[in-house]
Amino acid sequence: MIFSQKRKLFRYFIFMFIDFSVQNFRSIRERQTLSLVATKDKTYQDTHVVETGNSAVPRALRTAGLYGANGSGKTNLLRAFEYFHLLVKQSFAFVPDSGTNLVPFALQENPQSSVAEFEITLLIDAVRYQYGFRLDRQRILEEWLIVYRSQRGPGQTWFERRYDPAAGKDSYQFSEKLTGAKKVWQESTRSNALFLSTAVQFNSEMLRPLYDWIANRPVFLNPGPIDPSYTSQRLSDTKFQGRVLSFLQASDIPVADIRIRPEDGRTYFQHVTSQGEAIFDLLDESLGTQRLFALTGPVLDILEKGLILIVDEIESSLHPLLVRRLLELFHDPATNRSGAQLLFTSHSTLLFDQSLFRRDQIYLVEKDLAQATNLVPLSDFQVRKDLILEKAYLDGRFGAVPVFPAKRS
Repeated sequence: MIFSQKRKLFRYFIFMFIDFSVQNFRSIRERQTLSLVATKDKTYQDTHVVETGNSAVPRALRTAGLYGANGSGKTNLLRAFEYFHLLVKQSFAFVPDSGTNLVPFALQENPQSSVAEFEITLLIDAVRYQYGFRLDRQRILEEWLIVYRSQRGPGQTWFERRYDPAAGKDSYQFSEKLTGAKKVWQESTRSNALFLSTAVQFNSEMLRPLYDWIANRPVFLNPGPIDPSYTSQRLSDTKFQGRVLSFLQASDIPVADIRIRPEDGRTYFQHVTSQGEAIFDLLDESLGTQRLFALTGPVLDILEKGLILIVDEIESSLHPLLVRRLLELFHDPATNRSGAQLLFTSHSTLLFDQSLFRRDQIYLVEKDLAQATNLVPLSDFQVRKDLILEKAYLDGRFGAVPVFPAKRS
């Protein structure tokens, strides 16, 4: 156990992602739910799990990983989260009648007129928010927000929106708990825009915490080059520079110092050996070092601010041991003091390891006979705690691996 000697930090976190559900988006046909609600398993409970301060969802996971074969739909689950995030953040500014940019599951009858659904559950200041919407390619069909201010009582439906095709317009129901210029927000919401997105632009203070979480707290990183400029620009802060240098050195990158040349703003690494020293341009370093440096700035910010990092193919250009180091930053209460969370996809079976994760942190992704993506947590399987997961996974015990046609004799 990596952190068995660390003392648990008893504190509750203001912002926590709980779960996200999606139906009828890209390769996802039936409703799939990615949950960071911790099971009752006590494995790594002092490090990989945080107390939320909410009795309805008492414990949440710091990280979760999606594993599966190429083409299984892992990336589409993250794309669904990003689409949800962008619709909340930007739909108030959509051009009227320009549609919703929805890409539904294609292998079905009449996919162009089919309906998708998205829903998220969050904890913000110990208040549980359950927010979602249904839509097609043209417009929003339904939208709702249920708020649980009391941990034991029923939720309050702050607003519910439903499209009436006979009347050709939306009907709204509001709770008296939601205060503000609701009539103005309603009349200002276009057919392809979300009410949440619009109301906050018109100064709804009660809805702003929910909007701010969805619009501003997720940070998405995709495979391929990552722009190092953010990390480089932060190096003018000597404290931050020291943290970046310490992280790189702890990750076995043999750099003695990091420098920014004032005349061109470029980043340079100083290397020192018993034979001498030299200064190298960042672009002369390995691709793995460049990617790790580019990741360091955003990751340190995410840990400091308690954001959620969403990474597709986390092992891209990084050695598995460096990925482990990155994951340990999120699992370690000493470095993750603000409740930051991490969602990622991976092909690396070296990360499929019970010495690194709890079983409820591992999700298996595969397609069924209809070529639709299905998501199953490893905790649904009977797994011994001493089982070597990598071998069991490659042997096909849990599915979610490539299936090759039999060779002809």
